[in-house]
Amino acid sequence: MILVRWILLVMMCALFSIPAFAADYGKVDTVHAAALLNDSGAVFVDAREPDAFNGWALHGERRGGHLPKATNLAASWIVRTLPRTAEVTAAKHLERAASVVVYGDDEAQARVVADWLVAQGIPAERIALNVDSFALWAESDLPLERLAQYDRIVPASWLRHQMDEKAVMVVEASWGKGETYEKGHIPGAVHLNTDLLESEARKWNFLLPAELEKNLLSLGITADTPVVVYGEIGIDAARAAVAMLYMGVRDVRLLNGGLQAWAAAGNGVEQGRVTPLPAERFGVPVPQRPELVIGIPEARKMLTRDNAELVSIRSWDEYTGKTSGYSYIKPKGRIKGAVWGHGGTDANNMNDFRNPDDTMRDYTEIARFWADWGITPDKEIAFFCGTGWRASETLLYAMAMGYPDVRLFDDGWFIWSMDPANPTATGQPR
Repeated sequence: MILVRWILLVMMCALFSIPAFAADYGKVDTVHAAALLNDSGAVFVDAREPDAFNGWALHGERRGGHLPKATNLAASWIVRTLPRTAEVTAAKHLERAASVVVYGDDEAQARVVADWLVAQGIPAERIALNVDSFALWAESDLPLERLAQYDRIVPASWLRHQMDEKAVMVVEASWGKGETYEKGHIPGAVHLNTDLLESEARKWNFLLPAELEKNLLSLGITADTPVVVYGEIGIDAARAAVAMLYMGVRDVRLLNGGLQAWAAAGNGVEQGRVTPLPAERFGVPVPQRPELVIGIPEARKMLTRDNAELVSIRSWDEYTGKTSGYSYIKPKGRIKGAVWGHGGTDANNMNDFRNPDDTMRDYTEIARFWADWGITPDKEIAFFCGTGWRASETLLYAMAMGYPDVRLFDDGWFIWSMDPANPTATGQPR
């Protein structure tokens, strides 16, 4: 089955003018690859799907994860000619490596990525293919690494199985009545209008717990409901997931890559609207996790502590004060003392945290650019943005990465900037 899949993949490479089998590369086996782990000049490139890189054993491997020192560059992004593949490749700075070892589910998959790297300017003589499958490495006792809580960010294949077993509730979150949802959603998915979680009257902060409880119950969600969330733009799903965790829903997960990933896995959608069956009792006092969401008093205290970081998840132009990022937010700038945690190009964009297929970016890269700003797992960390949506996505990623003391500063720039007594700054940080 794997052989057939990659024969088709190579045929698609030719169809899309991707240079398949264009160069001769060095070859390494599992034993040689293991020896290269101690070579400081060698970098490993994982050509498999992001979910496999994170830790999911998608093909029945004994263990999941990725080789130490590896970075994820999926062959599927190249085959599908996803627009941001070159941008994501460039951000990995593979041209700096003395040697690059590409591995995958098989050699054909690895070769697709190797050919892509040559097309991006990396000399073929610096690239080697691991001729053994990842499964062979996984069968051994050689070291593997993985996303600490990879099962919080789920692949479409896992979701499909859970749906077949009727073991999970699927929720599509978006702002508004759900016109896009009605045109096509995961079969059985319930629509969650984010107005059930926040309101303009509260400056887009979360509603009070009693109202959140009522609204979740109206969708049939209780503390014991296993939920998988996806959204139209991703940050809407994250916003809903954080609200559920805050209230006490015990098992909340994100569909990695959203509806796009569901479709790419060959699954169909349905139209119309699913009518939820309301629940009567939430099952636990709410909010069950009040420490997960903080306000301005707590944020002010964090700014005074060396072991804490208030992290701005906004575009660089928002952080430096070139734009507020929102039509309804007039003040420009940043919270003085807050560090930049990256974001995207605007208030609806999270490209710094996403792969070309909208899955979670290689978590080792996220950890590195966070560390550049002092955002490390040994500190108390609170993420914020303008009104909490982008920060919710990074909070979920930090939790999946195993950062132990993370939370959402829900007031964000919007409410902070309303009070002139709150310190702000603009321009390039020192």
